[in-house]
Amino acid sequence: MDAETLVSRLMETLELTKNYVEKARQQRVLPEHRAIEEETKAVAPAKESAGNPLTALCDDYLRQTAAWLKQEKNLLEQAGHQQAFETNLGLRTEQEAIDLLNKLKDAWEIIKWYRTLIPVKVVSALQVNSGLNRTPTLQAYFNGKAKLVLVSVDQSLLAWHTLLENYPEKTDDVLDMLVLLGRIRQQMEEAFPEARNFQRPGLD
Repeated sequence: MDAETLVSRLMETLELTKNYVEKARQQRVLPEHRAIEEETKAVAPAKESAGNPLTALCDDYLRQTAAWLKQEKNLLEQAGHQQAFETNLGLRTEQEAIDLLNKLKDAWEIIKWYRTLIPVKVVSALQVNSGLNRTPTLQAYFNGKAKLVLVSVDQSLLAWHTLLENYPEKTDDVLDMLVLLGRIRQQMEEAFPEARNFQRPGLD
């Protein structure tokens, strides 16, 4: 099999995903995109959260990931060509190459998806400090918001580590973002000590 054909086969899944996501974003019909957009409109930062160090960390993470994703926008395509090259050399099977590319694609999409969800959910969770009467039901509601933030951070960290396992030379470029995620997780766990134990119906 020639290199061009192999590249085409290895990139097929990635291109289908890329084209779908891009088209959906342009049409603004992705369910998660609409959900974030609507919640962003609905959740205006309260005074307590607007100047909160935690929201500042989230803003930094959002900006830094945007810059990194723009800088590395061709990473998946380059990975496809690299896997084609290694497959032709017999260093891995075609199926191994496809599995690796799908793993990288999933990590990429997780990072892109959660980078926008984390700031929105943090602001939403911090509304617990807006002077509302903390009934058990209301506290459980905010713990659920905080649990989603923590899960999002956990998944983002795993995704970053997946990319770094295959591109260790990029560690310096993403180290600040890993530190930011670690600080966001620590501060959320301190602000919501019961969040980790919260059971989300149908999810936990």
